[in-house]
Amino acid sequence: MNLKFTYLKSLIFIALFILSTTALNAQNKSTDVMNSSLKGQIAEKENQKPLEFATVSIYTLSDSTFVKGTITNKRGEFKLDKLKEDKYFLKVDFMGFQGIHGSTLFLKENQHKVISKPIYLQSDTKSISEVKVEGKRDFSRVELDKTVYNVSNSPVADGGSINDVLATIPKLSVNPEGEIQFRGSSNVKILIDGKISGVLGLNPADILRNMSAADVDRVELISSSSAKYDASGASGIINIIMKKEHTKGFNGNFSGTVGTKDKHGANASANLRTGKINLSGFYSYRNEWAARDYSVDRLIHSGSFLNSLKENADVDFGNRSHISKIGLDYLINDNNTLSLAVTNRMFKQNWNGFYIYDRANLLSSSFPEETSRESAVDIDMLSWVYNASFIHKFEKKGEELSVDVAYTDNSADNEGKYKDWDSDNNLTESNDFFNSDRKEAVVQIDYSHPVGKSASIETGYMYRSNEIDYNEPADMSTAFNYKEQIHGLYVQYNGKKGNLGYQFGVRSEYSDIQTNQAYNDEYLDFFPSMHLSYRLNDKKQVILSYSKMVYRPDSRMLNPFQNLKDPENQRLGSQDISAYYTHNGELSIAFKRDKANYKIGVFANYYNNLINQFRSVDSNGNAIVSYTNLNSKFTYGLEVEASAKFNKWWSFNGYVYSGYEKNSPNDELKFKSNDAYFLEGKVTSVMRIPNWFNFQASFRYQTNTPTAQGEYDNLYYVDLGFSRRILKKKASLSLNVYDLFDTFKFKINSGDTDFDQRELNGKETRIAKLTFRYFFGKKYRILKARTKQKRMRHYEMDI
Repeated sequence: MNLKFTYLKSLIFIALFILSTTALNAQNKSTDVMNSSLKGQIAEKENQKPLEFATVSIYTLSDSTFVKGTITNKRGEFKLDKLKEDKYFLKVDFMGFQGIHGSTLFLKENQHKVISKPIYLQSDTKSISEVKVEGKRDFSRVELDKTVYNVSNSPVADGGSINDVLATIPKLSVNPEGEIQFRGSSNVKILIDGKISGVLGLNPADILRNMSAADVDRVELISSSSAKYDASGASGIINIIMKKEHTKGFNGNFSGTVGTKDKHGANASANLRTGKINLSGFYSYRNEWAARDYSVDRLIHSGSFLNSLKENADVDFGNRSHISKIGLDYLINDNNTLSLAVTNRMFKQNWNGFYIYDRANLLSSSFPEETSRESAVDIDMLSWVYNASFIHKFEKKGEELSVDVAYTDNSADNEGKYKDWDSDNNLTESNDFFNSDRKEAVVQIDYSHPVGKSASIETGYMYRSNEIDYNEPADMSTAFNYKEQIHGLYVQYNGKKGNLGYQFGVRSEYSDIQTNQAYNDEYLDFFPSMHLSYRLNDKKQVILSYSKMVYRPDSRMLNPFQNLKDPENQRLGSQDISAYYTHNGELSIAFKRDKANYKIGVFANYYNNLINQFRSVDSNGNAIVSYTNLNSKFTYGLEVEASAKFNKWWSFNGYVYSGYEKNSPNDELKFKSNDAYFLEGKVTSVMRIPNWFNFQASFRYQTNTPTAQGEYDNLYYVDLGFSRRILKKKASLSLNVYDLFDTFKFKINSGDTDFDQRELNGKETRIAKLTFRYFFGKKYRILKARTKQKRMRHYEMDI
């Protein structure tokens, strides 16, 4: 069977489907003719001066349905077009003025009505400086196929990285290496604004810990993926939604950060919005050094040997980064928008380690031998990411076509210098050098078409090409080339009937992975998904979901050449692995109260043919970490998640997860099945003392947690965050303290029939950072607050 030919036919089918649906819609438009418009002007009553940035919204008179909104220009003028024949009423709001609600009018078909006299607003008795912000968004919100966490107001966000904010979210954790985990698994897909981002590269954790959390609006957790998303990411999807600037004019912020033990950084972002054009840009700089010490205690009992190894590693890790981006949004017309962006990343990492090895033959009376190594590994990386996006909105409300294109060009040089001393203190020097080039292209096409009043059908296509070359100029026999191509098609039906919400979808993906080491694997897979919700009443709903996902071998898993930083703990890829699949099911019930939300759920995940790291010992007693396919992994658990507001200034959120995990190895491995129950909990308390400061405290605890080959010891840690607005709220000062009691240390136990090992990861985790941030622009001079009672919303007439 020719999979590529089969998929080509599928692509032709979906292209014809989109074109035919579009053509059909063009011939059979809604009976509502949207050719009327309304113009007017808003002015201040006292001096009759025009008001810029006033919010004008129009609603149907019959059922108060919101139709369209905009804000006024410098002359106080507004325009609302593409309206149908109907009776309407207007709402006009502006901060510091009394709003006008209820001005009624009637528009006929093809009528272009102009309100002849200005609409005057009366100054409120309170000045702008006296207007209070009435409440914040709820911390979490449960939707049909995801849970949304609003993190923009977190005290940690002002001075922390994106990794720091992710660590405060239920279900997520970040280990000392910066690895992001979803319910304890690192096999997750991370998206930015719902799209695959070349900015994240092969190691998203490295990038996210260098990006400011102040630019993040919210985070969406998707435990059971819908068909719309890329099927990779076996344990779930983390979708990071960045802040969007909707205020006209020029505004932005800049910040500087200093931290303990040689850590500092700076950020700047700016936005210029005019009638049809929005320009944005940001720059981030980080320069941080941190200790990454660890120790290993290994007992080797293979055959007739009984040897021990005690290793102590004193490591300093330096990470310097420059990330900059410039973007342009252009409104071609009311139905078409074009967006362009270019991102540049420059990274330099230094790994300076000194390793002492004490080896002993426990069956001999000889003294232990001590050897040592000094490693200096430098990595220089340069990356360019180009993005283009086009959105077309059809005449029919809810019908939309979007096209996203991204291209990443990444290069890196890796140089290592090594000094080895034997037991007689004889010195041997060596070095290695290799470079890597990565080129990735992604094309995503999405089309949505409304069906009736409360349903829609979505379909789309994705193409992804990823090619990575590793070359060692001194020895080209070690060159490694990785090529991956993925074509994806999906169709999804969403709707609501009464209290029942539903979403059904199926995604198919053809993938082809090849290397120059005789590895070649093709897959044609289908991934069904289902999401159901039933609202028992206004404050209670039940949610049921299922999805199938895949995790394919990446270049890191397949690269057969060793990492030489620490010869006693080498990492080696494998050519004898294949993709694995997961089946994710979840049932939960969500409750919403006046001052509290909570959710109780059960879930089960089955991993078939799981790719997993494992450790073995070679004939010289050196440990090698490589990859293999286990037979399976099965997990299930009970989750309780809650958030509450005790009063206007104190709120908290908490999460408790009790689970079971069983890992079943294949017959070729030297360790047996491993299963255990475990418990994890996280509590975050936020206090917002009016006109003083915000304070956040987070506590996390987990019991011993199983792995395929052993377990992690229990651990706990406490993080603190303080923030305060200063300089008449034009600036902020924040202090974040991570791992207050220096307890966030991973202790890992592993072994098989040949060895037993205990490793203590002593990476520097107790860190304090102080950040000053200054805000500038019209946004902070004019729109200081949005009142909850009036439900003020700001819309752009043009973008």
